[in-house]
Amino acid sequence: MKAARVSFYFAVISTVCLSMLIASGLLYNAATAAAKDPLRGQPFSDPSKVYEMSPEWVKQGIKYESWAEGADLALALDQQIYPAVLPLVREFEKKNGLKIAVEEGTCGIAAGAASKKTVDITAMCCPPAEADRLPGLAYHTMGISSLVIIVNKENPVSNLSLADVRKIYRGKIHKWSEVKTPAGAAGPDTDIRPVVRLHCKTRPGHWCLILGKEDLFSPKAMEVGSIPNMLSQIAALKGAMGYETIWMANTYGTKDKIKFLTIDGISPEDDSAVISGKYSIYRTMNFTTWDDPRLAKPNAKKLIDYIMSNLDKVDKSFKIIPAPLLRKAGWKFTGDEVTGEPD
Repeated sequence: MKAARVSFYFAVISTVCLSMLIASGLLYNAATAAAKDPLRGQPFSDPSKVYEMSPEWVKQGIKYESWAEGADLALALDQQIYPAVLPLVREFEKKNGLKIAVEEGTCGIAAGAASKKTVDITAMCCPPAEADRLPGLAYHTMGISSLVIIVNKENPVSNLSLADVRKIYRGKIHKWSEVKTPAGAAGPDTDIRPVVRLHCKTRPGHWCLILGKEDLFSPKAMEVGSIPNMLSQIAALKGAMGYETIWMANTYGTKDKIKFLTIDGISPEDDSAVISGKYSIYRTMNFTTWDDPRLAKPNAKKLIDYIMSNLDKVDKSFKIIPAPLLRKAGWKFTGDEVTGEPD
């Protein structure tokens, strides 16, 4: 009886301590978020886990590819971060008398460049997967950008609940007449054509915040391979629905053919709602640098520091909410990387 009582008290104390660690942000607990919203994927991977690489890889130095030969620094940047920060990169280059080679690509290209050790800095618009957390690689969060749900402009529906967005993508709602317009009337008697771009499938965040797994999406959803294709399908099909960041939608979409929805009455263009977590679908913008002394270049970290200290100069049309505002709002950081949402 005494032993049972001791075990009970130990279990209670352990549970309380665990809860305190989670609340303080000292312990990463993926199960906590999943329990709150089982359909939603994880927003971040565990920053304490480093992917194991071979001893030969660890010893390997940085070797530039032909496009960066003769440069002082080489950067591989995702297609949304590239245009946002390129002016700052060139400004830093000029001020410091450097030659900086920059490659524009996708998250996959950036991650591949890090894994091949061909660049000093990368940038991705998705949080890292476990396999992206390489030995000696440090992450620095630039900020986040909301993902907006987009429909054809002729669709009278302008607001959906997050629950209905998920039902549509799961194939549980088939017609727009099954949802309501802001005036309370039913939507048009038109088939819904859900469009998806299931990029970066191994990485958390992005579309995983709508539905956490690929197999949760309806097999009838139209899968496309590029951002322009996603937006052209929505523009062409009156019943279509898709998603993208605001900047990408404005850049590649036909403005008189598409429109943005509010979700549960909240606009994706309301930065305060995104910062507070009330609007909960977003992309995370991260840079990487090498913190292994054998690989790190002082100018690489100086460049990142320069970008981070001049985020107010980034064109506001990119709709990137900077990391300092996230810190202030209670987002969890591990070093310079955001790794947890606000409570």
